[in-house]
Amino acid sequence: MSTGTILHINAVGFPAAIEMNLDRSLKAWPFVVANERAPRAVVIAPSPSAHREGVRPGMVLSMAKSICPKLAVRPPQPELYRKIEDTLQKLCLSFTPLVEHAGTGHLYLDLAGTSRLFGAPEDASQKLRARIYEQTGLTPTLGLSSNKTVSKVATRVFRPSGFVALSANEESQLLRHQPAAILPGIGPVLLGRLSLLDIEEIGQIADLTAGEARALGPRGLELVMRARGIDSSPVDPEPVERKTVDDTIVFEPDTSDSEIMKIRLRSLVAELGFALRKANVGTHKTSVAISYTDGPTARATARTSQLLVRDDEIFSLAVQAFERAKKRRVRVRRLELILSEIDAAGASLDLFEPEEIRLFRFQSALDKVHSRFGFKALVPCSALLVANSLGGQS
Repeated sequence: MSTGTILHINAVGFPAAIEMNLDRSLKAWPFVVANERAPRAVVIAPSPSAHREGVRPGMVLSMAKSICPKLAVRPPQPELYRKIEDTLQKLCLSFTPLVEHAGTGHLYLDLAGTSRLFGAPEDASQKLRARIYEQTGLTPTLGLSSNKTVSKVATRVFRPSGFVALSANEESQLLRHQPAAILPGIGPVLLGRLSLLDIEEIGQIADLTAGEARALGPRGLELVMRARGIDSSPVDPEPVERKTVDDTIVFEPDTSDSEIMKIRLRSLVAELGFALRKANVGTHKTSVAISYTDGPTARATARTSQLLVRDDEIFSLAVQAFERAKKRRVRVRRLELILSEIDAAGASLDLFEPEEIRLFRFQSALDKVHSRFGFKALVPCSALLVANSLGGQS
């Protein structure tokens, strides 16, 4: 059987799996990894038994406890998790330089050209899996196919610790009768739209015409291609967290008004946040550079452990960086915003409280307008006031 060369590794419930390796007694007990002392604690990772009870990542801890009264809570150990993830990355790199980090416990590998050292791709995958277990104690799910979409769906089907190597014929067979919800790129809003169309399986998406696909939104055609098992995106060896997005505003005329600067900062956040969401990623870090009229440039950063996706969250962190940088009462000529420590975003709206659901839906609606008509089609009133005060500039 001839298989593809794209391998997806899915270490399901990565932090919880590590905790179970440290304390084997946890395997018999529902537990979550969560910072219980946080004012609004959320579940970082549930154990398999907690997942079976209905507990999900991102769920508010109080809600998780109401669903599962016997739920135990383990405090997170981020340094340990990073150390084990680094080990996982190094093990993958020992097989191929084409390794893409796609979120905590998720990696893609392109095993093309490795057969002389490690055998056929399916043999290489099994050898890698054995080494991962020997050095970390983890038994991740592995999916091997011709592209990233099919491999990722495979690891969602055969979780928590299976392995499947698919031939070209088997790829379409696997995809066709899987629930639409597990196709990469489909979130809760789109899933609701599909439900209204009585579309429940990936195969039904694959059968859509080009016109019907456009009705799903700007990425409709791309989703149909994915549902047909077509995905040409390469394995990107550049770590996603090293990528940055940035933009700059030059004030005309120069200004010392902090409120005007924050309003313009918000417009930078809107454009950069939109770019991140299109790529299905979020940010942990904002950096602001303020260039003063008399020459000096001040820089400051703000960071959070939470992955930020919505504009309101990113703006709040950007304001922290701005206020740390803005220490002089001199006019400002230029303002730059940089978003970094970027990581894959995969949270579902179903995991959040009603207020968060409302905010995510509002953000989604704004993105649709901006995608179709551009950023000038819908702007905050405060931005219009600033434009008027500057003589109509925007």
